[in-house]
Amino acid sequence: MVTLFQMWVVPLYFTVKLHWWRFLVIWILFSAVTAFVTFRATRKPLVQTTPRLVYKWFLLVYKISYATGIAGYMAVMFTLFGLNLLFKIKPEDAMDFGISLLFYGLYYGVLERDFAEMCADYMASTIG
Repeated sequence: MVTLFQMWVVPLYFTVKLHWWRFLVIWILFSAVTAFVTFRATRKPLVQTTPRLVYKWFLLVYKISYATGIAGYMAVMFTLFGLNLLFKIKPEDAMDFGISLLFYGLYYGVLERDFAEMCADYMASTIG
C-alpha cells in the first residue's frame, strides 16, 4: 500500500517541477477516474453494478497500457534497426518517442495492477 501511494504521488512532484504537462494531464485524468472507481469499490454495502464497473475500467486501462508498451517497444526496436530513417525521422526523436511510450505503458500498467488488486480485495471482503 505504501509503495502504491509513493508510485502514485511522487511523480507528481517531478512532473510539476520539470514542467511535464502531458504527463500531468494524463496523470490527473487517470487519478480522477481511478479514485472514483476505488471509492465505489470500497463502499459498504456494495452496489450491484460496482464489480462490473471496476472490471471494465481496469480491463480498459490494462489494454491501453499493454498496447502503449508494445508500441513503445516496437518504436525502440525500429529505431535500433534504422527504420526511422525511411520516414526521415531523427533517431533521437524516434528513440524519445519509443521510450516515452514504454514508460507510459509500464507506469500506468503497474499502477493499474496494484489498484485493481486493492479494489478486488475490498470487494471480496465486502461480499464475503
